[in-house]
Amino acid sequence: MESALTKACTIKIQNFEGPFDLLFHLIEKNKINIYDIPINEITDQYMDYLFKMQELDMEVASEFLVMAATLLHIKSRLLLPNPRQDEKEEIDPREELVLKLVEYKRYKRFTEILKQREQEGEKYFYRGPEEIDIRHVDEPVELSYDEIKRVYLELVERNEKKMNKNTDHMTQILQTEKVSLRSKIREVVKTLLKRSFFRFSELFSPKTKSRLEIVTGFLAVLELTKLKKITIAQQKPFSEIMVYKRDDTNLEDIDENKIAAENS
Repeated sequence: MESALTKACTIKIQNFEGPFDLLFHLIEKNKINIYDIPINEITDQYMDYLFKMQELDMEVASEFLVMAATLLHIKSRLLLPNPRQDEKEEIDPREELVLKLVEYKRYKRFTEILKQREQEGEKYFYRGPEEIDIRHVDEPVELSYDEIKRVYLELVERNEKKMNKNTDHMTQILQTEKVSLRSKIREVVKTLLKRSFFRFSELFSPKTKSRLEIVTGFLAVLELTKLKKITIAQQKPFSEIMVYKRDDTNLEDIDENKIAAENS
């Protein structure tokens, strides 16, 4: 259900474009905090403005009278004692009015900004687009075989000059070796299905594997160790890493796709 505040519209009367404009003028004039409005003072001043207006169109002034009635209603609620004194949190009767004024203040500020931009835009004059009549005429061009050949060779030569000579080298640099954790887990499991243990450097030797493959293989071993599928041992720092198959684990049940997906 719409309240009287919601129905109040902005219709121009003298210097005010509606009841909210007059009310906001009084708040700014008295330097009042919009969140703590002294409703008695504002109501009295608002009523004084209405009484001073002369020769009003009653249909237009009705919106101002609606606001006046709303202010008087809020004033009466603040003056009369509240019979429900046992309530811990009492609703401030000014709350709806404050929300409407805050919203009005925001739109009023936006209106001033747009008005300034309009004034700035009036200082410039723009030339409208012109229609240019361009007539397309199909003219046949006769070229000899030698002429077409010459133009083609020039285009090929011009294109070769644009090509970078280091393109092949750049292609090799941009090529990235693709090594997946999934494949290395599969390689470790496949080895342990044949043997009970192996040396890490035996399966991932720098002589036969790239640096990326060795690092990915090490991650695969750590992942299988975390899942308690294998056991690793090292006698001292930087010594050989031994990878053992656990007797209580069936390596054939390992889903390397699932493990890789959890670590992606």
